[in-house]
Amino acid sequence: MIKLNQRPLSGVDPSRSASGLADQSRQPRLRWMNFSFCPHCVANGRPYMLPRLTEWGPMISRSDGVNFHLVLGDRPIEYPAERATGKTEMMSAGFWYLHEGNGDSMETVVVILRSAHGCGVSLLRHLELVADRLYEKLRKSSRLSCLYKFDGQHLHQVVH
Repeated sequence: MIKLNQRPLSGVDPSRSASGLADQSRQPRLRWMNFSFCPHCVANGRPYMLPRLTEWGPMISRSDGVNFHLVLGDRPIEYPAERATGKTEMMSAGFWYLHEGNGDSMETVVVILRSAHGCGVSLLRHLELVADRLYEKLRKSSRLSCLYKFDGQHLHQVVH
């Protein structure tokens, strides 16, 4: 039988236990990164183990520990996939997020990474930066647009 130690989550004040997080102020204190056990889900009484579709790459995830979590859904794919003229310098990546402001609804956002291969920065680094930018947007709003493009530094909403 496995017994989990009942110490507070890493980065949380020692006076606040994981079960007591939901009872405290809803203002998050930390940014949680690249976790499999979701601090947001623990705080809100949800199943906290985040599933993976594939074993490709590291777990890229973000959370404020209280209001939302964001997870890279699967490995990026070339964009557009049906391009007849060959490979492009673009990739698309899908992220899933759950925000308390939306209830139990898991939402999806797709990000087009422009020049993901050609600028000297690794694809994983681009995905980490995208996750950081989406995290900042989720701190300000419970809803994201369905589609963004990322130029290597900035995330831009795509209006379709």
